[in-house]
Amino acid sequence: MKNTTRKLTVILVLFLIVLTTACTNKVEVKKDTSITIVTPSAGQDKQTAKSAVTPSATKEISIYTMNENTQDVESVSAFVSEDTKITPEFIVDKVADSLAERLIDVGIDSVTTEKDTVIVSFLSDAPPVVQVDLTVETTILDAIAQSLVDNLPEYPKVIFRIEGKEYKSDNLSFGLNSVYLDGNKSK
Repeated sequence: MKNTTRKLTVILVLFLIVLTTACTNKVEVKKDTSITIVTPSAGQDKQTAKSAVTPSATKEISIYTMNENTQDVESVSAFVSEDTKITPEFIVDKVADSLAERLIDVGIDSVTTEKDTVIVSFLSDAPPVVQVDLTVETTILDAIAQSLVDNLPEYPKVIFRIEGKEYKSDNLSFGLNSVYLDGNKSK
């Protein structure tokens, strides 16, 4: 009897060790915030719930960015909601986002328009004005200018400035109203 009690005690202790070990080793699951789960309420049918998670229509726009290997300008596609208004600010933001994925944080001061021209003003303490060489600076300016001209035919001209003043970096300088790219001349 003593031997059976001892065996039961050992089995019970082993069972408790396994049980507490299994309960304390939790697997951490990260929530994917890009997915929304919709469950129909009592008054909502399955078809209504299905339409709530149907993706909205998108359209493709072409923007330019920098090839990470060659540092040349390259065209990429950006998908945006069908009802997105394509503005100069929107295009510049998309290009800046694409460059940020390549670890270049472009400092945008403002984006304005005058007649048929987009004026992009940069911050004086961020790329493309500082912290980049001539090749990268030119690639950034080309990517922004070409993206604007290709997507906004009503604005064929692009001027670059630094905080509202003429563009002058260690590598390049342009007058206050110097047109960097004129889409009318390239046609």
